[in-house]
Amino acid sequence: MNNKKAYLFAFFITFGFLAVIGRIIQFQVIQKDELYQYIQKQYFSEENILLPRGTIFDSKGKFVAISIPTITVFVIPKYIKDKDTVARELARIIKIPEENIRDVLYHRKNYTILATNLDKSIKPQLLKLRSDLKEWNIGILENYKRFYPYNEIAGSTIGFTSKKTGIGLEGLEYLLNDKLGGGNVKLSFLKDATGNPITIENLNITKNNLNAVLTIDINLQYMAEEALKQLIEERNPKEAAVLIMNPYTGDIVAVATYPNYNPNNYEKYDNHKNIVFQNSYEIGSLTKPFILAEAIDEGKVNLNEIIDCQNGAIEIDGVKIKDHKKFGLLTPIQIIQHSSNVGTIKIALRLEPIKIYEKLKSLGFGKSTNTFPGETSGKLKIDLRPVNIAYTSIGQSWTASIIQVAVAYSAIANGGYRVKPRLVKGFTDDAGNYVEINNPKTEEKVLSDKSVKILKEILPLVVEEGTARSGKSSFFTIGGKTGTAQKYDPAIKALSNEKYYTWFAGFFPISNPKFVIIVFANEPKKVFEWEHIGGGSVSSTVMKNLIDRVMYYYKEKPDKPTYQNISLSAEQH
Repeated sequence: MNNKKAYLFAFFITFGFLAVIGRIIQFQVIQKDELYQYIQKQYFSEENILLPRGTIFDSKGKFVAISIPTITVFVIPKYIKDKDTVARELARIIKIPEENIRDVLYHRKNYTILATNLDKSIKPQLLKLRSDLKEWNIGILENYKRFYPYNEIAGSTIGFTSKKTGIGLEGLEYLLNDKLGGGNVKLSFLKDATGNPITIENLNITKNNLNAVLTIDINLQYMAEEALKQLIEERNPKEAAVLIMNPYTGDIVAVATYPNYNPNNYEKYDNHKNIVFQNSYEIGSLTKPFILAEAIDEGKVNLNEIIDCQNGAIEIDGVKIKDHKKFGLLTPIQIIQHSSNVGTIKIALRLEPIKIYEKLKSLGFGKSTNTFPGETSGKLKIDLRPVNIAYTSIGQSWTASIIQVAVAYSAIANGGYRVKPRLVKGFTDDAGNYVEINNPKTEEKVLSDKSVKILKEILPLVVEEGTARSGKSSFFTIGGKTGTAQKYDPAIKALSNEKYYTWFAGFFPISNPKFVIIVFANEPKKVFEWEHIGGGSVSSTVMKNLIDRVMYYYKEKPDKPTYQNISLSAEQH
């Protein structure tokens, strides 16, 4: 009998041991993943943390976008003992209504975030509160927030990062994602048996961010923004922009746009476009100097000849095209100076049609400069019919972006070369050492020395005595051209007599151009009922005070006396 009891006892011991072994095998092999997920759920909590991102500096070293350290405050309400005191004291520190915190503490149980992006300076107060109250389930996480100290200044150019993912979504922030880094990381918090976070697991943050140095000078940017603001207040356009660029390096030193937005609060804006790069428009009479340049190179025009502008109207293929004034006899110089459509069309029709398109394309029209994300190429479709050549020569029937116009006028200013626009000088490490430099690029010679010399003599006349004279500076010589393009009105199925694109494109000072300037407005309104809307009355008026401010900022001496009497030789150059 004793042996039977011993065998029975041994059987149960063996069975129990085998059952335990089987259960272990079941947990470790068969139900391994299921068990791991259970442990993860019971003992781990996860949270997304934004990572620091490289700083963006302007050309003078001022930061225009920076990741600043912040803190996130969370609680585990079911372990908070004195809920009323905690609610009252937390409200005082993190500036959230006491009733909101109390509602969380009484109606939630598990991990709950109370506030994010709080100033890190309040962290000592929070730590002291936890210690004084012995409420260890008030938690603090260190985080980062993208901050734009100049708010909407250059907002549409700099762009913004997502407040959820930390990744750039628009503008240069988007373009430079690979260099600036950032993003977010998922942290796992290991909890003890009572649910308290005791350590951070799976923290794998590697920092390989670079900082970006822009070509934009925030001081010049501010001047451009002020000039644009004046235009908007006076004219109430749908869109408007001011662009300033170095014609030799392609460095964009200021780019102000309307509409614009504040990257700190990007979610409040419906439109995040930058019209300088992402929209295209008919450029009107800005095209005319390039038509004259091609005629000079082909030997199809003499600067002293007289061209009949036919009292301001011409008919091509049965289509009548008018001038803004009833011009009679004009020289080619006067045709540009006073912006005659008829005179320009007559010169254009002398040329080989395909050469006109080749000239425009060589200047950069019809293709993206690849400077900015989402950049437009504009529309420049080849059509060799005389009527289309006529419209093309006066900047209608095709479109260009504002940055393309700046590139084309830079070629006049710099001696005939097409340059690549540049927004980013290069990238630095945290010590400020350059690790990558974007050198300026000159792409090709697109205007002859002969045509450049003549245009540099004609274009100051446009500002001094021609269509842009309302923008004439008393101190500095400016060369440039106004442009006015009638907008197509679908309501009347014809070109509107009320809605226009207005332009000024030019460079200064004429003797040694330092900058190209483009001023644009879409549907500017009249100030006076009798007023004629045009590039001269709208866009050129903005440039006067702006150019004076820019030049004084660079401590440049006025050069006006040297150029008070601009003249061209009697012979064609």
